[in-house]
Amino acid sequence: MTLFKSIGNDLSYTDIIQLDGCFSVAHINYGESPLFNGVDGKQIAVGSRQDKISSKEHIEDVIDMLTSFDGTEVGFDAEDRIELWKSYWVEYIKAFDKMTTILPNSIVTLFIGRQAIEVGIKYLLLRKEGEIFTKHDLWVLASKLFDEYDIKDDYMKHVQSFCGLYSKYIEGEKPEYFRFPEYKQNKYFAGNSLDIKWLSYNLALILLKLIHFAGIESEF
Repeated sequence: MTLFKSIGNDLSYTDIIQLDGCFSVAHINYGESPLFNGVDGKQIAVGSRQDKISSKEHIEDVIDMLTSFDGTEVGFDAEDRIELWKSYWVEYIKAFDKMTTILPNSIVTLFIGRQAIEVGIKYLLLRKEGEIFTKHDLWVLASKLFDEYDIKDDYMKHVQSFCGLYSKYIEGEKPEYFRFPEYKQNKYFAGNSLDIKWLSYNLALILLKLIHFAGIESEF
C-alpha cells in the first residue's frame, strides 16, 4: 500500500503502537506543538501545563506524572484566547480550501467546510461576548451572531437563512450528521445523494463573507 507515506515510508500493520503517545504530559519531552495557521501553538497562548510538568532534563519525573494531565489547559488571557480561536478558524478554512481541490466530491470535504463555519461564528461571538457559545447547530449559531452584531450588511444577506435551511434539510437538525454513515438506528444519511460541489460552493461563499466581516482577509 502507499498510504501515509508522509509519516513513514515503511509503516506496517505489524508495527507496535506507541501507547505513551496517548499521554499529554509525555509530549513535552519532544518540544513539539501543533501549528495553528502556521504558527507554533506555544507562541499563541501559554497555559498552566508548563508550571506543572518537567522539561526534557527530568524525564523520570514526567513518567511518574503521565496521568496527572488530561490534555486541557487553563490560564489564557482574553487576547490569547481570541488569537487562538482565530488561528484555529484560519486553519480550518485553509484545510477546506485544500480539500475542495484534493477531494472535491468528498463528504469529508463538506464536513470540514461546515465545521469551519461553526468555528468562525464561535470566534466572532467570542470577540463580541468574551465567551464561547457552546451550541453546534448552525441555525442557532447564525441567529445568535446576527442578533449580537445586529448585522444588516447587504453582502451578508442569506447567510443566516442558508445556515437554517442547511441545518434542517441537510443535517436534519443533527450537527454531527456527517460524522457517520448511519446516524440513528438503520437510517443512513442523505449524503449518498448530495451534490457536494454545490454545497461546498455555498459554504465557501459563507466563509468568504465571514472572513470579510471579521476583517481577517490579510491572513490569506
